[in-house]
Amino acid sequence: MITAVPITNDRIASHFTKADSFVFINDQGRVVCHHINPAREPGCAGKKNLLTLLSRQNAQRIVTRNIGERMLGKLLDLDINVFKIDTSRLEALTLASEAAPSLTPLTDPAQGRKSANYETKKMSGGCGCNHDDQGESAHPCHQPDGKKCCGKH
Repeated sequence: MITAVPITNDRIASHFTKADSFVFINDQGRVVCHHINPAREPGCAGKKNLLTLLSRQNAQRIVTRNIGERMLGKLLDLDINVFKIDTSRLEALTLASEAAPSLTPLTDPAQGRKSANYETKKMSGGCGCNHDDQGESAHPCHQPDGKKCCGKH
């Protein structure tokens, strides 16, 4: 089983999508790969690329300190198990264990943090978009100042 962990400054990042990078750990607690976090890219495309990265690396578990409810919902929809940890220390062998006592399972999107930024962007006509529901040409995904919200258009 592969566990993905968001990392910033060699510690578990305080927020899932804002991490500098992700490490992928196998069952034996060994780091099998390390990738820069694509969600750091501006706009909604970065978060979509993060989901793609997790799928490509066959991540079946996520261990994080904090995560937004929308991202948590997307991970749960992909049948990825998500766990919350209250410490920032990276103990790879502990994180790889399914029975780690410091891990709290997150099983409902409501357990994630609400995003004030999402609601603000949505109300101002900004990028609260879902590119899967509409074709590119039909999607009005622009900021109020006329700038495009993501690299999709």
